This record gives sequence, structure tokens and C-alpha cells, in this order.
Amino acid sequence: MADLEVGAEINEVETLVRRDFLKILTVSAGAVALGATVWPFINALNPTADDLAIANPIIEVGAIAPNSAVRVMWNGQPIYIRKLTPQQIADNLAVVASSLPDPADFTSRVKPGYESFVVVVGLNTGIPCELLGNSPTDARGPVDGWTCPCDGSIYDPLGRVRSGPAPNNLAIPRFSFLNATQIQLG
Repeated sequence: MADLEVGAEINEVETLVRRDFLKILTVSAGAVALGATVWPFINALNPTADDLAIANPIIEVGAIAPNSAVRVMWNGQPIYIRKLTPQQIADNLAVVASSLPDPADFTSRVKPGYESFVVVVGLNTGIPCELLGNSPTDARGPVDGWTCPCDGSIYDPLGRVRSGPAPNNLAIPRFSFLNATQIQLG
């Protein structure tokens, strides 16, 4: 009789173990099925490759001639990319940053290793007016930078405010050099 009771207890334990295993198996299969069903909806929220290309454009800068710039529209703002001449670099390295209305030294305005390129948002910081000075024939003011046709503010080739009512230097957008001839914004 004792053997029957022990055998019944073993069968009951085996049944419970089997049930627990089946419960775990069923819940796991349900979780996988739910994930497989929901994932396409979640993945649809990711940006497409076209959206990423627009959000982080790559700009070719190898063809920019010294002492000239290109204008690119990005996020609704004009971005100016200027290639400096060796003379402009030397002149701007000699400027005492503390003498400027918004102090900034040369190294804070350019990327290390790419000192001949300046990348700035081309909007006056006083009033949002697009600046002149990208072409060598544009009015650039006394420091060979950019001028604002709206309020007369003057910026140097690094985008530092030199005079006028503008309170701050030109903003520097997020960007990185992919190589010596390509910049990626964003």
C-alpha cells in the first residue's frame, strides 16, 4: 500500500512538472508571437534611408576655392562653409580673443586638422537676416568676413562678431569631417 501511495505521489509530481513545462512553453510561444506581430509596427516608426540622407547630408568641400564659400540649406537654415587662405588663418590666429565682443579663440571655431574650413549658420545673431560675404565679390567688411545687410553687423572669417548690434558669434552647426573633402552635417 505504501508503494502505491509513493507511486501516486510521484505521478502527481510528474504531472505538475509537465503542467509547469507546458505553461512555460505556452507563455514563451505567445511572447514570441506577440513580438513578431508588434515589431513591424515599431519598425515602421524608424526614419527611412531617404529621411536619414536629408537629415545628415554629406557636402563635398574639396572644390571650394580659398577665400570663397558655399551655402547649403539644412534644417531650414543657411549653412556657410568657407575655405580660408593661409593669410586669413594667420590674421585670425593673431586676434586677441578677449578684445572681441563675444570672445572666442581660433581653435574654438574650427575642427583640429581642418583649420582651413569654417562652418557656421549664416544668420545674423542680432536679427535673423542672411549674411553677405560668401563670394569674393560680396561686401565682406573691413575684416574680410561676412556683413549683415539689415543691421550692419560685421563678422570675421571665423564667424566671430566684430562690430554692430549683433550680440553673439555665428552659431556652429553639428558637423564632422568624413575625410579631407567631405563634411557631414548633423
